[in-house]
Amino acid sequence: MTRDRTAKEVYEMTNSDFNFVAVESPFKDRWNAAPELPTPVTRLLSCKNAGKIIFHEYRVFAIDLSKRVKQSLHSHMADLVQRLSKKRSVEKEKEKDMEKGQKHIDQLSNLPDSIICHILSFLPTKLSVATSTLSKRWKHLWTAVPVLSFSSAEFLGTLGSFVDSIGKFLTNCQAQNVYQFTIDFKPFLEVDEEHLGTWVAAAVERNVQELKLSLNFSHVPTVRLPGRLFACRTLVSLKLIDNIFIDLPENVCLQNLRTLQLERLHYANEGSFNILLSGCPVLEDLVVERILDDGILDMVINVASLKRLNLKNYEANDHGLLISAPLLERIELSQKNFNVLNFQIDSSSLVEAIIDIHVTCEPIEAFANLEFLSLSEFALFSMAFHEFHNLVCLETTTSCANWDDLEELLHGSNNLKTLVYHIEVPILHRGHNCDKSFSKTVPVCVSASLKALKLTGFINQNCNWTFIQYMLKNAKFLEEVKIRTSSMLKKRRRHIRNMLNCPRASTECQIRFFLDSTGKEYRF
Repeated sequence: MTRDRTAKEVYEMTNSDFNFVAVESPFKDRWNAAPELPTPVTRLLSCKNAGKIIFHEYRVFAIDLSKRVKQSLHSHMADLVQRLSKKRSVEKEKEKDMEKGQKHIDQLSNLPDSIICHILSFLPTKLSVATSTLSKRWKHLWTAVPVLSFSSAEFLGTLGSFVDSIGKFLTNCQAQNVYQFTIDFKPFLEVDEEHLGTWVAAAVERNVQELKLSLNFSHVPTVRLPGRLFACRTLVSLKLIDNIFIDLPENVCLQNLRTLQLERLHYANEGSFNILLSGCPVLEDLVVERILDDGILDMVINVASLKRLNLKNYEANDHGLLISAPLLERIELSQKNFNVLNFQIDSSSLVEAIIDIHVTCEPIEAFANLEFLSLSEFALFSMAFHEFHNLVCLETTTSCANWDDLEELLHGSNNLKTLVYHIEVPILHRGHNCDKSFSKTVPVCVSASLKALKLTGFINQNCNWTFIQYMLKNAKFLEEVKIRTSSMLKKRRRHIRNMLNCPRASTECQIRFFLDSTGKEYRF
């Protein structure tokens, strides 16, 4: 009689009416050649008196054998049935995976060329070209991708192979309009002006919108860019980084440029920098990172349309800075040493400032209406400030040594709602107790408006416990306190319990701890 049986049922048959059960695959030749199949079982497959039973896709034979043969083959049969079941399960899983993979391939292949090209645009050009081997349809798809991205880090060969590859890619590129063009040279590879000029010209001819050149050479002269780049009417974003020499004609016209990034460049003179900015009538984002001897003394930024400005100078100099940007909304200054000559900014437009300067500075009128202010420890110590009537979020990095400056700033920010305090520990205080405290006069913002307090770098120092207890005691509208700390603080449970149980001016305040290493919340 024929019927389906499970592996368990087949195995149990060896102890029931039949003396032995043998199994044969639908593909008999395969199993006859299988080395793991016991030789006695292989012989039994040709037994004429076997009664056939269907076990999944395998033919199972019940054979009347002597007790002695049954005992010798029993263990072989049990193991065989188990392996067959497992093998079949694995085969089914593989079939499912292949079906899924085939469906995915079919779904991707059924997409229009334009969508596939858009997907390929997120890959480096070298990988995009590699997809041409997938099928005949994919052979030339990469040539229509509107994004070209080349990095010397992706090429393991010589400079010549990298340069030749870029030339071949540009020659075969069929896209009439290039959305993005990027060239990134890592150290130890150099390129001459002729090749670079050819590549840039090819991008300009294809109406490039975003162009990025990063020439991180090692100990080589700077290269000049072709003049036609600075007359490209389609360019929206231009990023120039390292080892580029800016010497511009009078007729710069980048009429659609909105983002300009200039990092570690060399200028023929101050006039070249000013000419470049004057040729960008709709510029909104400007990033400038200066280096020593870059050809500019006093930097003048005069852009009527500018909304966001980021100035970085990590190499000390005492040059001046003049900014005239009436629409400026956000400014970020990271300077070791500079003199602010003048800020001609409409103070009603500037709402966000991130300041990290290492020089004494007088109050800046343009900062009066800030809503967000971030100060480094040096900036908090060295800058003088007016009152901030509109400031709602203050972020600062400082230590207890500068609490007087922090307290003065809080006294001038009556509407502050969020305070983010990155705690620094003075070298002299490490391993020692600190008895620093706040004055008895509580700032208005602490008692009347502060709702959120965020602390990072919180460690077991007396001054840290003093600060948090001061805030809990006086902040009447405080709703949330988030403390990021190290796992070592877990051992200070007594201090934590004392803090959690200390008097709070706000009954709605919740205190939460997070680990610095993982950012996960830790419940004490």
